[in-house]
Amino acid sequence: MFTKSYQGILMGFIIGVTCTLWLQQNSQIKTTEMITSAPTTLPSSSTYEQSKSNLSPKFSINYDNIAQFYEEYYKFYELNREWQKKSFLGVHFLQNPNDAITIAEILHDQDIDLVIETGTYRGGAALFFASVMYQYRYNASTKTIRPFKIVTMDINGEAKTFISRYPLLASYITFIPHGSTTEIAKSIVNRTFIEMKPTNVFISLDGNHYAESVYDELVYYQNYLSNIGNYILVQDTRLSSKWHTMFCAEPKLGGPCNGPQEAVNWFLKNEGQGRFVIDPAKEYLFSTHHNGWLKKIA
Repeated sequence: MFTKSYQGILMGFIIGVTCTLWLQQNSQIKTTEMITSAPTTLPSSSTYEQSKSNLSPKFSINYDNIAQFYEEYYKFYELNREWQKKSFLGVHFLQNPNDAITIAEILHDQDIDLVIETGTYRGGAALFFASVMYQYRYNASTKTIRPFKIVTMDINGEAKTFISRYPLLASYITFIPHGSTTEIAKSIVNRTFIEMKPTNVFISLDGNHYAESVYDELVYYQNYLSNIGNYILVQDTRLSSKWHTMFCAEPKLGGPCNGPQEAVNWFLKNEGQGRFVIDPAKEYLFSTHHNGWLKKIA
């Protein structure tokens, strides 16, 4: 009885192994046939153009509709105060997620070693900058870190409390509890710049959003960009929207409103002319800083 049961189990095992091997071999043959039968050359340019021509009617794009959608979406984003609902490391982070990723991309790709930020609020952005920069400035094999610094300023001093929660990141952040164009703020930025001799600088202007204040920041802080290709980001340019009563109650600097976009336009017509351009490539999907990504070209 035991012998027959054992023989049955053994026979079942042999049949199972045989079937498994057959299935594996058959699968490999089909995969090989699929690979070898696949075309080894790309379609000719004429074929590609023909395909594109055939597809284009199905994928026609109405750019006016897209622009209108973004305008309405930003109105919803602003009026419902969606920008207040995000945080980084538990600290308010008033940055649109698409823009945050773009900033992180610039920091890494340009190996930024100095960030100058106006408008700290509670320090969420400063902590975000420091966290990203620490990762690419740190050498795990030697356990050393290449120097970097974030200099950030705000007339409200509450950021110091939130930043100090994270001592490691805080050691790379200099917080200035003063306005961005005060002499004390300028002197600290200038001293940091001289001591560091940074290779690449990123500047984020997120303080007072009225046109003349943003323009004054642009005129002064543009001088700290080290290299061609570095960026000044003028934040929240979409505040210069006709429906926004706070920033469109009166015209300034030759524009219909009194917001960040007017400052950008005026700067590019004057001090920044031929030296900076708007880089629309940095506006992935949606940006609250439409036409605010200023790239140094000379």
